[in-house]
Amino acid sequence: MLRKSGILLTLLAAVVLFAGCDQIKGMFQTSLGSKTATSSAVAQPGSQPVYGTVLAKVNGETITLESFDEKIKNLEALSPEIKINTPEAKKNYLNDLITQELIYQEARSRGIEKQKDVKEAMEEFRKGVMARQLIVDETKGIAVEPTEIEAFYGQYKQAFAAPRQVHARQIVVSSEQAAKDILIQLLQGGDFAALAKERSIDATASKGGDMGAINAAEQFDKFNEVTATLDAGEVSPIFKGPKGYYIVKVDEVTGGQVPQLTDMMAETNMTVYDQIKNGLLQQKQAQRIQDLTDRLRREAKIEIKNELLQ
Repeated sequence: MLRKSGILLTLLAAVVLFAGCDQIKGMFQTSLGSKTATSSAVAQPGSQPVYGTVLAKVNGETITLESFDEKIKNLEALSPEIKINTPEAKKNYLNDLITQELIYQEARSRGIEKQKDVKEAMEEFRKGVMARQLIVDETKGIAVEPTEIEAFYGQYKQAFAAPRQVHARQIVVSSEQAAKDILIQLLQGGDFAALAKERSIDATASKGGDMGAINAAEQFDKFNEVTATLDAGEVSPIFKGPKGYYIVKVDEVTGGQVPQLTDMMAETNMTVYDQIKNGLLQQKQAQRIQDLTDRLRREAKIEIKNELLQ
C-alpha cells in the first residue's frame, strides 16, 4: 500500500470531487457571468463583453445560459440526489443565483473584500482551487490496462471471496473412550442431534449440539482448524479441547467462493473487474502525486522551527 501524508490524502480527495476542469471553472466563478466564449460576444456599453446567451441581468451583471447550465451540471455531479431538470426547478435555482449575486454585490459595495479575515479566506480559497486544478492536470491521462487488472486478480482473488460461514453441531464428552463410542455410532448411521442430546456435556446438548453460525473468534484454534476442513454434512474425527473431547458435524457452509472478474461485488453496483480497476487507478494517481510532492520537496528550500511546535 502507498504511504501518503494528510495533505496528500486531501489533495487526492479533491481529484474525486473535482473530476475535470469544467467542474472547477463552474464551481468557483465569483461572478455569475461565464468568462468562456461559448458563443458570440455581445458588447455591453461601458462594460466587458459578455460571451454566451444572456439569460438574466442583475444590476448589469449578466447570467448566461451557458454558465447557468454548467452550474447545474456541476451541482448534480457533486450531489446526485439533486435534480434540476424541470422548468420550475430551473426557475427556483435561477432565483437562488440572483439572490446570491445581489448579496455578493452588496458585500462588494460595502468593501467587505478588504477586511483582513475575508482577504485571508479568499487567498486560501484561491490556493485550494489552484492546487485542485494541478492535481487534475497531473493525473490526467492515467489509465489502467486490462492486463494489470487480470494480474492483480490472479494474485489477490482470494481477498474478494465472501467469508466462509459454517453452521455446525458439536458433541463434547469428558473421556476419549466415550468419544470413540459415539463416533462409531455416528459412522454406523447414528443421528448426531439425538446423540448430542443424550451424551454431550456441553450447554448445546439441549439443542442437539446446534451451535448456529460459528464465530471463529469465539472458538479455540483446533476447533477452527478442524471445521475449516469439513464440507456440509461431514463429521470430524475426535479432537481434544478445553471441555474434553469433541466431535463436530458441519450442517451448512456458505461463502468462501472466489468470484469471477465479471461477478458483482456484494452491496455494490460494481463488478470485481471495475472495483480492481478503480483501486489501481486511485493507486496510480496517488503515486503520481506522491512523486510530484517528493520532487517539489527535494527542490524546495524549506525552513521549519520545530521548537515552536511544543
